[in-house]
Amino acid sequence: MRGIECLANALQAAADSVYGVPGYPVTDLAAAAGAEVCTNEKVALEYALGDSLAGRRAAVVVKNVGMNLLADPMVQATAQGIGAGVVVVAGDDLQARASQAAEDSRAFGPVAMVPVVEPEGGFALPAAVEEAFSLSEALSRAVILRILPETLEAEAAGAPLPRTPGSGTLADPGLTNQGRWQHALQVMAASSNRPAPAGVRVTYPAVTAPEGPPERFSDRGYSRTLCPNCPFRPLFALLAERGMRTAVDAGCSLLAVNPPYRIGTASYGLGSAVGVGARSTGVALIGDYALLHSGLNALIDVYEKELPLLCIVLENRRMGMVGGQETPGVERYLEWADPEFCRADDLPGLRRLIVPADRPKTVIVGGECPAGESHEKVAC
Repeated sequence: MRGIECLANALQAAADSVYGVPGYPVTDLAAAAGAEVCTNEKVALEYALGDSLAGRRAAVVVKNVGMNLLADPMVQATAQGIGAGVVVVAGDDLQARASQAAEDSRAFGPVAMVPVVEPEGGFALPAAVEEAFSLSEALSRAVILRILPETLEAEAAGAPLPRTPGSGTLADPGLTNQGRWQHALQVMAASSNRPAPAGVRVTYPAVTAPEGPPERFSDRGYSRTLCPNCPFRPLFALLAERGMRTAVDAGCSLLAVNPPYRIGTASYGLGSAVGVGARSTGVALIGDYALLHSGLNALIDVYEKELPLLCIVLENRRMGMVGGQETPGVERYLEWADPEFCRADDLPGLRRLIVPADRPKTVIVGGECPAGESHEKVAC
């Protein structure tokens, strides 16, 4: 068989889900692996990270320039951790035969602090796939599997390998975001001497690991939470009361991870909560700016596929984490989703609307930041 069929078989055996975005040289590979086509590469990786949180291995098949779009959640996942393995299959087009740029995906290894796995020929493809998933679970981060057109077209053989038992872990909730990145560097530094299977090359990013234990909230003396007069406190309290775990974003919704609420799972960057939540908790908590920034693509995909998701949009018309700059209201951009609106202080309305969904459902919760108060600008 050709490498493309061998690799597709290996991905189907090693992963519980495969997502992809067509593009040379991976269009036929994604189709052969039964990949679910997504609106864009960032959405595809967010779905995969959601699967990972739910204990399902997932692969994402993209071309080299698609790596640009998924880089944000991939970098975030290194610090925040994952559950089951996540492998990004990057098809490089170094001669720009069917691309606008001749990018080399290996450059993303140091950027995201992840290993890059490369099969040395078609016969090493099954071993490369399983090694990539095994590394992902051992290091609790995504792993890049780099593929060249000549490998996909080369002669190949070999049955998919049995899965190696393993599971990644989410970052310790007691670590600050700085501490989570420090821990991620230490894990990488301790693992770069792992031997690779025959015919498989693994490139680890050069790491200078910080000395000493990673920073913890207890060391720093505080953990950030919602501002004292934040209008969204009743919503967060209701989610906690009902035990509703939620994917969170990089805005104020991120604070749902911290005490006293602890209802958030992992945040994989701005605009990520929708895609992650659709494949894990079934609940997404996202700010209005985050939705406009890069969450809308995922929400469109969720509605198109009729995935069960309760998307809760915090509408304060402010960029809360970066200085309180004004943002547009989101309702007019969501008419197609037929959203429901509720004031943040309308507790009966919240109790009626904030319930698990068996189809896509969007609830906009409106509240105003108290006049004269500025958002806290302390570290998370």
